[in-house]
Amino acid sequence: MQTFLMQQLVIFFLYYSYVRGYRLPGSCESGQFYEPSLMDCLACPANVSLVTSADGFACTCEEHSIATGIARCKPCNMTEVVSSDGTTCVPRRCQSSAGRIVCRKCPLDYITVTQNFDGSPMKEVQCIKCTRGYKVLNNRCVKCETCSCKKHEIIVRGRCVQKKYVLDRPKYLENNLHPNELLEIVKLEYLCMQQEYRACRTLASACVQNFYTTDPGGPCRLWIQRNLVKFKGLPMLTLDVSKNGKIEVPFLPGKNVLKIAMAMHTKGGGLKIFQDPNQSPVTCLPPINIEIGKDFAQDCSRNVTELTDEDYGAIFEIYLSNETSLDPLSVTILKPNGYEVMKGKWPSKQFRKFFLIKNSLSTITNTTDTIYLRHLFFQIRLDRNVAAISSLRLQMSIEAQYATKSPLTDIITTSISVKHEMPTAGVLRGLEICGGVFCSFLTLYALVQWRGVVKRGGLVVVIVPLLTSSVADGLYFAALFSTLHALAAEAGTLALTLPLSETEERVIKVVIYIVVCLKALKVLWINWNQCRCDIFFVDWSKYNLPTKDLIIQSKSNNWKESFLAKEWMSIQTKRRVSPGFTATSTLLISHLLEPWYSNISKSQGYKWVIASIIWWSSYVILFCIKFLIDKLNKSPSTGLTKICSDLELSLLVFQYEYYGHYVDGRNEDLTDFRPRTHALQTCRLLFSPQLRDVYKKLTTNGYLENHESNHALLSQFLCAFFERALDGLNWVASERTIFEKLLDVELVTREGGNTSVLLYDNDVTTPSYYTVTWWGEEWTLATFDCMLFSCVLMMTGHLVLATVVTLIMWQIMKSARSYFGSLNVKNKIALND
Repeated sequence: MQTFLMQQLVIFFLYYSYVRGYRLPGSCESGQFYEPSLMDCLACPANVSLVTSADGFACTCEEHSIATGIARCKPCNMTEVVSSDGTTCVPRRCQSSAGRIVCRKCPLDYITVTQNFDGSPMKEVQCIKCTRGYKVLNNRCVKCETCSCKKHEIIVRGRCVQKKYVLDRPKYLENNLHPNELLEIVKLEYLCMQQEYRACRTLASACVQNFYTTDPGGPCRLWIQRNLVKFKGLPMLTLDVSKNGKIEVPFLPGKNVLKIAMAMHTKGGGLKIFQDPNQSPVTCLPPINIEIGKDFAQDCSRNVTELTDEDYGAIFEIYLSNETSLDPLSVTILKPNGYEVMKGKWPSKQFRKFFLIKNSLSTITNTTDTIYLRHLFFQIRLDRNVAAISSLRLQMSIEAQYATKSPLTDIITTSISVKHEMPTAGVLRGLEICGGVFCSFLTLYALVQWRGVVKRGGLVVVIVPLLTSSVADGLYFAALFSTLHALAAEAGTLALTLPLSETEERVIKVVIYIVVCLKALKVLWINWNQCRCDIFFVDWSKYNLPTKDLIIQSKSNNWKESFLAKEWMSIQTKRRVSPGFTATSTLLISHLLEPWYSNISKSQGYKWVIASIIWWSSYVILFCIKFLIDKLNKSPSTGLTKICSDLELSLLVFQYEYYGHYVDGRNEDLTDFRPRTHALQTCRLLFSPQLRDVYKKLTTNGYLENHESNHALLSQFLCAFFERALDGLNWVASERTIFEKLLDVELVTREGGNTSVLLYDNDVTTPSYYTVTWWGEEWTLATFDCMLFSCVLMMTGHLVLATVVTLIMWQIMKSARSYFGSLNVKNKIALND
């Protein structure tokens, strides 16, 4: 049985869907009605005066017809009218004139009566006049107040108003209201004086929509004229004079949200209060929840043709929602011309109500202008309470800005925004003190460095990158420590950790951008200087060889120079701590600590200082780990020294004109020589001008008259020089003092200007030649990495993006440094490959 029914249902569906098709309600033609069970249109019975009903689902009697049975109607003839109950055709008085039938119509102040008191139809339609005090409305007699006005009263917009009240009322001078609007206001004002409260509320709406006008004849007369009697039902349009608009909000840990509620006074005099932001009656208007320290803005567009009369007549009021009460907030009103609504004759300037949109009929052009709320602006200012260190005071001001709609469009845009003005956290003061101290000491250090560089034969303009780097370090760490101190003070003493003020945020950003540019100048100078330094390989296998054997030996030892050159280039871009490890550790630690500092770092400045502290902590931890590994194992910095000894090649690198670094490559079997010369195996060299001139003349790749290579002769010359210097002649070898190690300058004058001096360090494990590599400029490169990371973070606010940009810049610098360094080595030691 069930199978049979299913088959019939499928056949029925296929028939009406594919054979006949289905129709939707509202698609029937005239004279048809829709049958839901068939999903099709059926025709009304013909010749019985039936037409389609209003809803389209049945047939009903057509106009001027009465029902005579089920689904049957009869039309009344032209001399009859349908009775008020719709069941009978009642004749009316008609007469024939010139072949035309003319029927009598009731006058305007009469009603048409078709039934007796007992409900029976009249023999003829009767016209009955309404009694005094009543008027015709929809064929009914309704009470008419103006029809029974007394002698001392006049009709004003359909109501009786005393003549004396109208005559004694001040004249309206502003001439902004249309006469009909002014008459309506006079009527509402009179009714309000008679304590008709709905009229008072409507009058209050008119006062608000006219921007709290102070004209004594305007809609705000009952509020601004003090001689008028005030009564309890008069709506309040301003705050109490005793209140100054500064709302004291107690801040408790974890409660940093201001709940803004809104009351809507409807056109009919009703009141609706909204406290849930998800149930706002109008977009871009309260209720909203404002998180302290978080600014936001929103734009909402709407079509004025879709607005209702309720939207045009409603006014709004804003409250601060507490757990037990609603505190009203004042609103500053700005007219479309940009002028603020002044106090004037009002008892207070703190107006409570505002409107969304209104139509203003011009008295001059007789055109309608649409004035709407363009921007609702919340300004929140926080101050520290002087009486209590750990408390705050909040001041909130609300501004409503209005504009006039363009006649070319029906779209209007309303904006809502929240802006915070935070108290200063002492960052600027700390930046002044710390920046002055740090920059002063670092500038002195830069001048000492510059003196040493010039004494070593460097350029005088070196002072520019040295000073810029020192100033960058001073400003950067001053901003870092000042912001960190402010964050610690805010988080430790206040119930709510406030973001930095806008001025402090802007100053920190400017400082970060400046220090990156200054530090970049030092980084460029370092790489440029290292990619142009002189380098020479001293071949000890050529020492004391005859000239004919020297040429053959030069060709056979080319592979050793190539091998040493590759080893030298491999250490050019080595770092004490790889930025890749630092960046990875920073991201990992930031992810682990995010639940803790997410509530603290509401400002970009605090986000930057937390991320920078994490970056430097990661760097220091990795640096210490690398240092311990190098102490426990063999330091990688000794690899080049061993290679030089195995290849019997000494390395000589000039950092400046008269200052270089030497790696000894002699491989001798004397057992009593090695311990004595171990400190001088890697040393610094102060060249005399004469020795430097000889070096420059012999660095060309030419040949002498006896076909002896200049490079080979220079190698023999340097072999003889270092053999005498390293064999115990301490008048040309000297240990650096402690201050010279700290400042990296020569403070003690050793011998005369014509004597070259070898400087060595007994207690330093890192060879001096690392000074002309990235290893020796670790501080500059590490600070530049963190500054670049900080710059991108301040610009974008994205931690991952800042890390990626820093790593990309590191790889670009590394590739460029390796490429230009390789070209320099090939040119200086004359390698073909």
